Amino acid sequence: MRAARNLAFVTCAATLALIAVGVYVRATGSGLGCPDWPTCHGGIVPPGDRHAIIEFSHRFVAALVGLLVVSTAVFAWRFFRQAPVVLWAALITVPLVGLQGGLGALTVERELPPEIVATHLLLAMLILTFLATVALGMQIEVQGGPRPGQREAGLRIAQRATATIALFGVVVWVGGYMGESGASTACEGWPACNGGILPGNDDQQITHMAHRYLAAALVVPLGAAVAAAWQARAALPWAAAAAAALTAIYAAQVTVGAFNVWYTFPDALTVSHTVLASALWLTLSGVGVIGFYQPARERGRGPLSAVEVPA
Repeated sequence: MRAARNLAFVTCAATLALIAVGVYVRATGSGLGCPDWPTCHGGIVPPGDRHAIIEFSHRFVAALVGLLVVSTAVFAWRFFRQAPVVLWAALITVPLVGLQGGLGALTVERELPPEIVATHLLLAMLILTFLATVALGMQIEVQGGPRPGQREAGLRIAQRATATIALFGVVVWVGGYMGESGASTACEGWPACNGGILPGNDDQQITHMAHRYLAAALVVPLGAAVAAAWQARAALPWAAAAAAALTAIYAAQVTVGAFNVWYTFPDALTVSHTVLASALWLTLSGVGVIGFYQPARERGRGPLSAVEVPA
């Protein structure tokens, strides 16, 4: 069971790495480095062109993540069949990854339409949520759930984290669309846009500022989640760390976003911006899972059977 849990955490980390590689592909303009799919310029090995190598590296990491996701689902079936949340989250992730691969192929075939690129990114975030559910669900099943009196505080934090994710999904999609549509550079200066608070009569400026406004609005539900976690720090051993992590990652995300505008989106800052968004999403997902999750034994299913526990 612990091996299954460890594999699930490795799969989460690998998925974060895959998102980082995907953003690097976009930042370097390598999205069409391989103009066909699944081959690259008609072969299984990319040519020596830099853009082709970068694009193909993304496909290679994606294939590795796919194998990890399938392996995690197999382990969940083997050891956690009496924990339905873990099992179904692991099983659902498999077709989601397949769908993600299909979107990747469509992105190449359609030559990087921004709406598909944005959906591709948002689906990656959703996959992170399912993987967090699997990994943390396994952890809770192995070590046990919250002690009596802790569940109410955990639920309050989880509800606010879920509300934050709902708005964050819009922020992520608009950000992905902005990055691929060319709207990233439509506004000079930060926080103003070309010297004004409101965008001009230009679609790209409107898209750019919509992303900023939504990111700013995120502070309301996120602040509520952080406040709930901080208030529960005495009752829940993980609450103070969650509050600190959410605050630090959001602050870093906003700071990197500003530097991106000031320095015209260099590759390192572009990748960092999306990686921080992924880390914030994963942290919110983890807080939600820990707060909502109820171990199998507490739902009347009894402990995981001895048959399913390796010697």
